[in-house]
Amino acid sequence: MAILLLFGAYNLIKANNRPIPKYEPKYVEDTWSPEEYLKHLKARPFNERELHRLLVRRTRQKEGVYLESLEPVMDTVGIIVVNVFHNVMGDDYVPVITSGNDYPYHARNSKHYFNKAIDFRIKYIPIEKRRMIVTGVEDKLKGLCRVLWEKGDAEHLHVELLE
Repeated sequence: MAILLLFGAYNLIKANNRPIPKYEPKYVEDTWSPEEYLKHLKARPFNERELHRLLVRRTRQKEGVYLESLEPVMDTVGIIVVNVFHNVMGDDYVPVITSGNDYPYHARNSKHYFNKAIDFRIKYIPIEKRRMIVTGVEDKLKGLCRVLWEKGDAEHLHVELLE
């Protein structure tokens, strides 16, 4: 019986052994100033690629983070989260995305694997500002996303799309 249990546990671990996709972001030298961003917004609405590009430019990504296959609505969600970070931390703060669809050790049915979740680092932010960020994101995304403050060694803000 014990051997069967060990064999079953081994198979579960092997079934969750997904390779991390290799993604190397293109180096982009130019950046948008707030004035250019506002001018561009007034000129014409963003398409999916431009919005995704804006999310990548307004954040930093932990090495190995893969964001290219995100559902288009997640780019909008990411920009909203960045806005909350800027409201709490100031416009100079650049949030860090720690996970998209790139980490093979999320829960088996995680929304990350369906390109419907993003994680933001909040570990090194003062505790009172962390609370403000979490409540601000929850308020802005109420009804659209589930927001989880995941604590521990890799403390982060998990934002996933509701069905």
